[in-house]
Amino acid sequence: MKKPIISVCALGGTICMSAKGKNKGVEPTFNANDLIDAVPGVEKLATLKTATLFALPSGSLKIENLLEVYEWAKNEVKNGSNGIVVTQGTDTLEESAFFLNLIWDEDIPFVITGAMKNPDEISADGPANILASIITAIDKNSFKRGVLVVLNNTIHSAKFVHKSNTFSLDTFKSINAGIQGMVIENEVKYVSPAIKRVLLHIDKNKKIPKVTIIQSYIGDNGDELEILERQGFEGIVISSFGAGHVSKDMMKKIENSKIPIIISSRTGSGITAKKTYGYYGSEITLLENGCIMSGWLNPFQARLLLIALLLGKKQKEDIIECFDKF
Repeated sequence: MKKPIISVCALGGTICMSAKGKNKGVEPTFNANDLIDAVPGVEKLATLKTATLFALPSGSLKIENLLEVYEWAKNEVKNGSNGIVVTQGTDTLEESAFFLNLIWDEDIPFVITGAMKNPDEISADGPANILASIITAIDKNSFKRGVLVVLNNTIHSAKFVHKSNTFSLDTFKSINAGIQGMVIENEVKYVSPAIKRVLLHIDKNKKIPKVTIIQSYIGDNGDELEILERQGFEGIVISSFGAGHVSKDMMKKIENSKIPIIISSRTGSGITAKKTYGYYGSEITLLENGCIMSGWLNPFQARLLLIALLLGKKQKEDIIECFDKF
């Protein structure tokens, strides 16, 4: 029986970092071939094609880099690959997965993984995560599930995955939803159907729009909104209080704003409200002043969705409709 072809791409991150025996912190060192060589017997499962696009800590990745990953993956599919596996740092892994899930328009599996322990540490988890990711990518039930995140033998949907702890191997959780499945005894066991996706078509040649996040906090006077608008930002996400609330001072600044403003929650889970609170600065007054509620999306996801929509040249009514789907 012919083995499936799986394309593996390395972007950097803890999974590829080493101090090279020196008494210093780890840095990006290993390429995609090195990562595969650390996984015994994986060549029996699939024919592997490797590429090293970047060697970056994931906090230095940009949207432009993710679009390069997308184009690489599309070319791999065109050239016969049956599955995609991408390795990167865990600091922004959930953001990469969410953005790519918005634009990944192929049925074949796209899996992102990383590691919490670097290769210099005892029981580094990188090789096991790569193995589980390849097993997931070749499973027929992984098709048409969009982008998946696989770490610690757990399969998450890119729509809900979240890094919840700084060092724990079990850091990735599916917030507001259950996991997709697990890798057990080298087999994929799905426990949930594929998550419904919103697929966007974007202009990859368009300049990445400037969209940022404003954090709400006690004593927030809203001045940052005015400053950012003067600096040419094309959209703002407010990481708001509770279910979608801002201070009175911020509300005054919002009333005079001319750019799209998305209201998300700083709580880390739950959905934004639309009709519960009516005080000045609540969700009802925010909606009356043209703000858009992010629904289940956290501030980082809301920012990425707004960027993708602006790249797709969507108008405000389209943006509202798309956020309502979340």
